[in-house]
Amino acid sequence: MMFKWQTIKLAFVLIALSALSGCITLIDEPASTTTYALQADAKPDATWPTVNWSLTVVRPNSNSFLDSNRISVRPKANELQVYQGANWLDSLPDVVQINLVESFENSGKISTVSRQNSGVPADVALLLDIRQFEAVYSNGQKIPKVVIQIHAKVVEYPSNRVISSKTFSNETIPASKEIPDVVQAFEIGLTTINQEMVGWTLSTGHGKTK
Repeated sequence: MMFKWQTIKLAFVLIALSALSGCITLIDEPASTTTYALQADAKPDATWPTVNWSLTVVRPNSNSFLDSNRISVRPKANELQVYQGANWLDSLPDVVQINLVESFENSGKISTVSRQNSGVPADVALLLDIRQFEAVYSNGQKIPKVVIQIHAKVVEYPSNRVISSKTFSNETIPASKEIPDVVQAFEIGLTTINQEMVGWTLSTGHGKTK
């Protein structure tokens, strides 16, 4: 009889722990992980100026939590988590850098664009600081909003003079709270920021000559 009672108590404990663990993460731990490749290339704009200087895009800075391939979610104002079973293809700073380099290359307005440490000389550097890149739940919302904020500086080489700086922000509401829809919202938000940042960088450094 004692054995049966202990077995019943153990079963209740396991059920309670299972229910509690389900409350800790927003999405249950899946059997496999899906890797997402963000495609956030800006579309060429005929109004952008054509420049005769070369550009290097420095790998963005970020806090240690964002400097990974995990997809960040903020269930509460003071709490950061990651989506289970979902990763970016590369670490987030690399994802942002690669997409921005491709956006400049596809603009048709600048002849030479490179990533930092590629060995290609540059006249201007674009320095980035990723301040937010997360899905945010607030005010009891059942669907998060995707918030992206990136601070950018255009710096002249070799003097290291800061030509200009600006903070780019975007908030996008996904179609649902499901991960594929959240990822699509990240893609929309980053594409919008890249569109603005490419035009701003080209216009800001337009007066520079080699």
